[in-house]
Amino acid sequence: MKRQNNLFEQITDYNNVRLAFLKALRGNRKGLAAIRFCGNIEKNLIFVREKLQSLDCGWGAYRSFTIKEPKIRVINTAPFRQRVMQHAIMNLVDPIFDRPMISNSYACRKGKGTHAAVQYAFSHCKSSPYFLKLDIRKYFDTIHHETLKMSVRRLIKDTRVLFLLNGVIDSYETTPGRGVPIGNLTSQFFANLYLAGMDHFILEKLHPSAYCRYMDDFIIWSPSHTELKTMFTQINEYVNQNLKLTVKQPIFGKTGAGLPFLGFLIKDKGIFLLKKSKKRFKKRIKEINVSLFSGAITEARAAEKARSACSAINIARTKRLRKSVFETESV
Repeated sequence: MKRQNNLFEQITDYNNVRLAFLKALRGNRKGLAAIRFCGNIEKNLIFVREKLQSLDCGWGAYRSFTIKEPKIRVINTAPFRQRVMQHAIMNLVDPIFDRPMISNSYACRKGKGTHAAVQYAFSHCKSSPYFLKLDIRKYFDTIHHETLKMSVRRLIKDTRVLFLLNGVIDSYETTPGRGVPIGNLTSQFFANLYLAGMDHFILEKLHPSAYCRYMDDFIIWSPSHTELKTMFTQINEYVNQNLKLTVKQPIFGKTGAGLPFLGFLIKDKGIFLLKKSKKRFKKRIKEINVSLFSGAITEARAAEKARSACSAINIARTKRLRKSVFETESV
């Protein structure tokens, strides 16, 4: 694959920086840093552009906080100006990172997403009797910086762009030389790219009957349970040696008994919600109603939030659940 050059001038183009600002602003218009940036947009856009051009971006200074849903995670967010810079870079780099991706890698890609991954899994649960479900232990926290940089260098030749990307990678670590911050725009692209080689290894060397990945959650199907055990040994060795990561305890199962994936329970007769996903949905609707009745949000905003919560689960058989939840909350 030919490495991409001559990107830097496009990244630092004023129109690209302005587009990056508009993307960074989405969902963040009420943030204090965003409001301050908007107070003098032209001056701040020029400042961001000059920072990129000088290669002096000052990556880091992350603000950390913890979320508990869907599981406990430490989120690290960069200052608003750095988020604009990251968008400016990824506007040009994202399509390049996407080139080595297989079609059945579903996270953080246009036209993909959770529902597409679940639909794919459902289609193969009908035809393949056995599955192997794997994910990486503490994935974002253990990504190896030098291995990641090597993956990036295979795609990009432009030395100034490599300097910018290396600066982002080196700006954070959980242990020496490891980790990318959950919350950085670039992290999702780095994390997706990091496993692209593994995808090709599995498809081109192991030849499963079907395979898909959503970030570090991946599933392999086969007509043989014994074959899946052999595949796991080879995958585990590849991940340890080539990616310097650790695979969690494998989950082997019969597709007829149900495959848990991305909050859903996928069976050959349909897609259902896992119990924890049902609980999360009920909690979300209750929170929306509390905000509505306390006057914290308007009816229009409450309806918008409820539609969003429903759209996240409407791929599954949830008609009865939604009916019972909304009838209870309306009482």
